Amino acid sequence: MPDSYTDLADHYDLIMTSGYYDYDTYAQALLDAVGDRRDLLEVGVGTGLVCESLLRLGPPDLRITGIDHTDSMLDKARDRLGDRVRLQAEDAMDLSFSEDFDVAYSVGGVCLIVEDGERWWMSSHLMEEEETATALKNIAMALEPDGLLLMSVQGPHEPYERPLPGGLTYAQEVEVDPEGRHTKDYFIRRHGTLVAHQRLRFRLFPQEKAEALLEQAGFRFLTGDRLLRQYVRH
Repeated sequence: MPDSYTDLADHYDLIMTSGYYDYDTYAQALLDAVGDRRDLLEVGVGTGLVCESLLRLGPPDLRITGIDHTDSMLDKARDRLGDRVRLQAEDAMDLSFSEDFDVAYSVGGVCLIVEDGERWWMSSHLMEEEETATALKNIAMALEPDGLLLMSVQGPHEPYERPLPGGLTYAQEVEVDPEGRHTKDYFIRRHGTLVAHQRLRFRLFPQEKAEALLEQAGFRFLTGDRLLRQYVRH
């Protein structure tokens, strides 16, 4: 997987905490789903914002491992979390864990759910179907039998612009090809001058294909709501 968020790392927290995600709300939904499970794997930990909320809101005996393939994001996660979370540079296509986790989760990470009314898609940072299939199988293998996979739900990727603190402006532009490959450009500007730009690509798998990929990886749908879709490894 390419080092996707390197150019955006210095501004990522500001974007995400200024209305992009409500991390406490997602963290509480994760904790409700986790129940008495304690060994958690975050796939796409980023700068550690989800972990930070989980540690603040959850029980003191949570054991969280966070993986990411972007070194600059992991550096910021280490600054934020210290030794409270085990952080590792890992690619979902080539996981190296020998132990089993109770729960794997992704909040805007490697895979997430995009919902638009009654329709939904699985969004993946991996462009090819075979790559996403491999990543899902690896995640399943990192879970114990009956372990959970939790994926965040969000609205469609759409172009928009909004102000940020410090006189900055955030904007995103989105292009989509016929096979559901999204190219998403992120722009940070200060008084009209470009400060940072990041181009990312996503693949959106329609519901039937997503369900097939998850089933082939060893997951069965459990339940879902406006925040999370939950799967169990069978």
